[in-house]
Formats: sequence, structure tokens, C-alpha cells
Amino acid sequence: MSLYVVRQKVDKSGKEEKVSYHGVPVTSGQVGVDELAQDICERCSLTEADVYAAVIALGDVMQAYLMKGNTVYLKDIGLFSVSAGSEGYETPDECTPSKVKAQRVCFKADKKMRGILPKIKYQRSNRAATKK
Repeated sequence: MSLYVVRQKVDKSGKEEKVSYHGVPVTSGQVGVDELAQDICERCSLTEADVYAAVIALGDVMQAYLMKGNTVYLKDIGLFSVSAGSEGYETPDECTPSKVKAQRVCFKADKKMRGILPKIKYQRSNRAATKK
């Protein structure tokens, strides 16, 4: 079961401020490579060390492909890509390669990964909501 807290949001776009309350998920913790490797090795014939090495290598190889301008698709997981941009310039010649900067690694979940969303159930957390 996943947890959520209730947060107050104030909409100031109209003539009067409108207050509303929204359920916002909270993380239950973080899972690292060690935990992933342990769980994966229990589901297949690989050793924990083999899985650990493969996950580390996957990260390294994905970085190399993304740096070359490729997207990386992992079946049943999703698509990874890099977004980039630059300031606006008055002429095309002013937009040189040194002015284009990578901004973030993007992830678009695969259909199978998104399929878990309707199955997630929530219960309210006892933690106090922090204002954002």
C-alpha cells in the first residue's frame, strides 16, 4: 500500500483566492542496486554479483549511448532520452554548438510499466504534510 499526505494549494489566478486540498504521494523509501540485485537473483539463475555487475554496466552503457545522441529503450520499462536547448538568437549562425546545453535525462514509461498505475492503492500517512 502506498502512502499519501494532504496538501493545501491556493489558486490566486482569479479575483478571489481559492483554497483546495490535494492528496500527494509520499515516498516509502529508496531501493538501491544492492536490493535490486538481491531481488532479481531470487527470480532467475544469475548470482547476486552477476546481477549487480549487469546493472552497473547497464548504467554505464546507457550513459555512453545517451551522450552520442541516442535514445535508450528498455522493454517493459521505458524510453530514456536527453533534452537540450539554448537561448534564443536573432540569426541561425549565432546558435553555435557551444550554446546548446543538455538539460535533463527524460524518461517515458513503457505501456507495461504504466499498467501498474490503476493497481496502486493509497492510504493516508500519519506524517504531517510539508508545504510546497
